Amino acid sequence: MIKRIFLTLFLSSILLSGCQKKAVQLPLIDIPGISEIQNHSSIWIFMETNNGATSAKLNKNNKILNTHWIFNIDRRLTMGQVVPLLIEMQENRNKDSMHKKEGMKNYFSYADSATEKISLIPFPQTSFIMETTNDKNRIMAPCTVILEIWGEQIKINNEFLPLDSLPATLKSDYSCNPEDELTILLTYDPQTSYQDYLKVKAFLVLNEINCASVEYVYTVK
Repeated sequence: MIKRIFLTLFLSSILLSGCQKKAVQLPLIDIPGISEIQNHSSIWIFMETNNGATSAKLNKNNKILNTHWIFNIDRRLTMGQVVPLLIEMQENRNKDSMHKKEGMKNYFSYADSATEKISLIPFPQTSFIMETTNDKNRIMAPCTVILEIWGEQIKINNEFLPLDSLPATLKSDYSCNPEDELTILLTYDPQTSYQDYLKVKAFLVLNEINCASVEYVYTVK
């Protein structure tokens, strides 16, 4: 039987099944996403606390290689904690296997706070580059705009902006040659919350703004 998920009537927390139930607090985002998907399995990244220190714990026991993967990640985690696990799972996905099926994709899940339903956005193959500083001399494709995530704000060309002003800013301040597509290059500090990161990603998907397949994680001092 094909597994189908109808993403409806969930709260902001969902439980990981198993001998010991653990809660994953999904990001709360007021942005519509994908509400239904067939043939899927789940990957869980939850927050664990030990003596006041938090860490990200991966549970991939329910994943099936020849299905779409849904990443359920706790919003309280930082990108510095989440990114190494995303890299690990992408490498796992790309391994050669007789069970591998073409066309299977990855998705991030979140709670749509407007509808009180669970939504998904695509998680395409992404190269995460971990740096110690912001390399302003990195080589980029034509018509690429660097967008830095700063909490609930974004920063473009040293100017802080609210996220919802991004489409108008790109239209008024940036133009591309006909053969080039305007592309956003995401950069963020390891302490950036997964909640803030996914909100930006969901906004870009909603507004059909192209996002580069490379993201830079660097420490802001």
